[in-house]
Amino acid sequence: MSKGRQQDLLSALVVLRSAGEEATTDGLTADRVHRFVPSPDAVRTVSRWFTARGFEVGDAVGISFALTGPRSLFHDTFGLPEDAPRPTALPTDALPGDVARYVSEITFAAPPDFGPAHP
Repeated sequence: MSKGRQQDLLSALVVLRSAGEEATTDGLTADRVHRFVPSPDAVRTVSRWFTARGFEVGDAVGISFALTGPRSLFHDTFGLPEDAPRPTALPTDALPGDVARYVSEITFAAPPDFGPAHP
């Protein structure tokens, strides 16, 4: 993959809503994560919608999956101006209702404080 193409790609984390009674992920710990696992239908519905839009969708792990695509696809899908800086979260109200009902949030992870950019 060319360096320009690689820099154009963004990756976000889609956090799905719980299939159970738990309404929030506050206090989420490894021993309680099973209470927050989304239904298979939620994973399937949301994954298929993003795949149909042209995103690369990672496997669901626990309560979330990775979403990768060109910056322009994120901007088009979520109604962001092309010159807008990368937000920390994306608006779920840009999604159709049958998809949005399964999505808790879509966030971008902060870059690590280590690696080549932070010697």
